[in-house]
Amino acid sequence: MTPIERGMQALAVSLGSETETLDAEARRKLAVAVRAVLEAVREPDQLMMESGAEIVRYVGNGESDEAYRDDAANIWRSMIAAVLAEG
Repeated sequence: MTPIERGMQALAVSLGSETETLDAEARRKLAVAVRAVLEAVREPDQLMMESGAEIVRYVGNGESDEAYRDDAANIWRSMIAAVLAEG
């Protein structure tokens, strides 16, 4: 499942429905809404940058590619958690 699809599913559930029961137009509207949210969080604010920076400080030379991917994923999660914590 793609991030857009996961977002559509989460949004549908939060609205009291499920994506499988929606018609094509309703699914299209959900996809547009999810994309709008992703565009809104694409650029980090100061709090997100500070949150991500905490992880970057621990990235070392010589880490494996998998470790760098994990670091990147952890940075993103940390930044989004900061946004969610702001309310």
